[in-house]
Amino acid sequence: MEIGPGDGAVTAELYRLGRKLTLVEIDETRLDHLEDTYPRAEVRHADILTTRLDRPVIVGNLPFHLTTPILRRLLRSGSWQQAILLTQWEVARKRAGIGGSTMMTAQWTPWFDFRLVTRVPADAFTPKPSVDGGILTIDRCPTGSIPANARSDYQQFVRSVFTGRGRGMKGILSTMSITDQRTLQSTMDRNDIKGDTLPKDLTPTQWTGLFTELAADPDQKGSGDRKSADTAKQPKNAKKGKTMRNSKAPKQNPITEAAPQTPLITGEMPTVGAKPATEKLQASIPGTDPKAKSHDKGHLQAERGFMNQHQKPQQPQPRWNLPRR
Repeated sequence: MEIGPGDGAVTAELYRLGRKLTLVEIDETRLDHLEDTYPRAEVRHADILTTRLDRPVIVGNLPFHLTTPILRRLLRSGSWQQAILLTQWEVARKRAGIGGSTMMTAQWTPWFDFRLVTRVPADAFTPKPSVDGGILTIDRCPTGSIPANARSDYQQFVRSVFTGRGRGMKGILSTMSITDQRTLQSTMDRNDIKGDTLPKDLTPTQWTGLFTELAADPDQKGSGDRKSADTAKQPKNAKKGKTMRNSKAPKQNPITEAAPQTPLITGEMPTVGAKPATEKLQASIPGTDPKAKSHDKGHLQAERGFMNQHQKPQQPQPRWNLPRR
């Protein structure tokens, strides 16, 4: 199946192979030319983003402004086995993981093999574009390195890493709070990942190792669920601690029962463990007893933990009568 044959520059070479050929063209003005020039080919007037990809091999010179939507359509379709695409040179390099892969490539590497074949100069196109092109091949792996039922979880994990905060893989994974620091460091060491490595520089094997040991591990993945379940099993009183409200002990009056023999003075706020009234009335008045603590500035500073340097007494600071400006 060829995507967008146009005037047939690539179609002519495919037609010589003698294979069953399907041409998907959205431009209605070019349908008659394709049907007359390639009578043995099946010509479909359809959009590649909506038509069924029911051929084992997909070939196409992709429009540069629609490269990403078409790639997403291809990767989500499960019928074809190999795709040979002509895209922009930089897009082909990134999809193949050369000079740093993209998030979409990292999300699909467990099930597809991306390879960069060659570079096509801009002079080979008519009309001539402003950038060079590149031939990219995508082969479907017979068995994925990650089970197909875990594809959604894996792609969400990759997305979280690419969009996460932090500097380097260690900082990003630490912010995600997947596991403790010790387990995270040992996992990165086993997969040969340095702390300052960027997500775009990880290989498909490293992505698979991280997801398998961290995100896909049931013990690690369910740790937060187990904590919440254990917390839910605890009684309500255990969550709040032993307080007067939720304690199962019989209610007591902390004023009258804490000191039952303590006489109360009318008009005075009762306190727990108060001294007898006679002693309280006989207490000396602060300021008359030389041993009583004063409430001057130095005493308050000492209570708050403030100590003068070298235990030197404070000297009164002179006040300068300076004129206002």
